[in-house]
Amino acid sequence: MNLQRTLHGIRSLEIQGAEQVATAALLVIKETMNKSKANTQQAVLKDAERIRQKLVNTRSTEPELRNYLNIIMRFMRSYNKKNLKAATQKKIMEVLKEKELRHQKIVAHGVKLLKRNMVIYTHCHSSTVNDILKAAKRKRIRVRNTETRPLFQGRCTAKELVKAKIPVTHFVDSAMVEAVKKANIILIGADAVTKDGVYNKIGSELLGLLADHFHIPLYVCASQMKFDLNKEKIEQRSPTEIWDNAPNGITIHNPAFELIHFKHVKRIVCEEGVLKPKEFMRQARRLSNTKRNS
Repeated sequence: MNLQRTLHGIRSLEIQGAEQVATAALLVIKETMNKSKANTQQAVLKDAERIRQKLVNTRSTEPELRNYLNIIMRFMRSYNKKNLKAATQKKIMEVLKEKELRHQKIVAHGVKLLKRNMVIYTHCHSSTVNDILKAAKRKRIRVRNTETRPLFQGRCTAKELVKAKIPVTHFVDSAMVEAVKKANIILIGADAVTKDGVYNKIGSELLGLLADHFHIPLYVCASQMKFDLNKEKIEQRSPTEIWDNAPNGITIHNPAFELIHFKHVKRIVCEEGVLKPKEFMRQARRLSNTKRNS
């Protein structure tokens, strides 16, 4: 996929989910290096930085995208040998392999949480959550999920799980109470984790409140690469996603994400295990410092 198609795909949510967005960004940098006609290290760096900035500007609440691109840019700036383009492509492939290994570890830790015949509730579409559920299907689990308006990412989840022969009961968002109260456990993904809490698809804060009300444990499944030292700017999407050609005088508010406070989160399932939020942040900060200084 070329740069323009990737940028459009991320903005339009054709490429959706933080994991897929980060992977697409890394691959388009790799493709650009392969096709670049720049013949000096400075020119190659200038091309890469221009593309990095365009990718970062596609979505505001995507720290995993930023973190992975920063790893590549730091590598490029510190590289002092010949053929930077080829070295960058090789580095990207190494990073993608590391990224996949992180994902596999999260899935393995998540599967251990699920017991035979459990009912699991999830919201929106998380590739990590879906892979955990698919890996656990021999435990005869059942899933409840919500449609996730306005772009119906929950339908993607339902279709993917049914294709894997996992029973799914699908609800409209306004039936979230009914969907949640009969679940044994809640698994959701994350777009960002900060010191303030977890940022995930709109509806997730309500889910946290319901988890407390019904005493159902809520687990966030997220790589430490989604940690952000800064406060997130919540992306505001087009009002037409909610109501195309709405009558004049109606103001439509369409935030893509919201903050779930850690008090609603039982544990965070990450590559290092199933951690309390404070431990997740401690380890993620250490990882962030290591990556920044490497």
